[in-house]
Amino acid sequence: MLKKLMLVSTLTVATTLAACSQQDSAVEAQRKIEEARQQASEDLAEAQKDANEVSAEAQSKLEAARVEARAEVAEADARANEKINAATDQAMDVAKDASGDVAEVEAETVSKQAKADYDVAVAKADANLKVALERCDTMASAMAGPCKDEANAAHEVAKANAKRALDDAHAVAKDLKR
Repeated sequence: MLKKLMLVSTLTVATTLAACSQQDSAVEAQRKIEEARQQASEDLAEAQKDANEVSAEAQSKLEAARVEARAEVAEADARANEKINAATDQAMDVAKDASGDVAEVEAETVSKQAKADYDVAVAKADANLKVALERCDTMASAMAGPCKDEANAAHEVAKANAKRALDDAHAVAKDLKR
């Protein structure tokens, strides 16, 4: 019996010690879990901080690149506008020169045409005078004198009209050259 009692008491002490040991192991495990959670939280916070820094740096670089790109575009626009303005000025100069050349040719053409028209008008007046004088020669002498005077007057009027048309055309040609 003593043996049984000893065995029971040994078992009781072993069981109590085992329960105590298990309880200490559970508390230790819970403490380790909490430490792991705390470390994971700290690691996560550190990773988030690093990610935020990397993101901020990337945003900063992106904004700097945008600013630089806008500056380059503005500079390219300015250079392009300068070239466009220079080309426009050059085209306007060429057009002005060409316009002057055209005006010169047009004025010359007007003058030449007016001179030709004048020559034709004078030749026609001269021909009309000859015909009129021939007709006057066929008349009686009393009527021939006034007929010739009238023919000569008509001739002078025709030549004066031709000269006035020539002068007007020269004035137009002069205006065209301006």
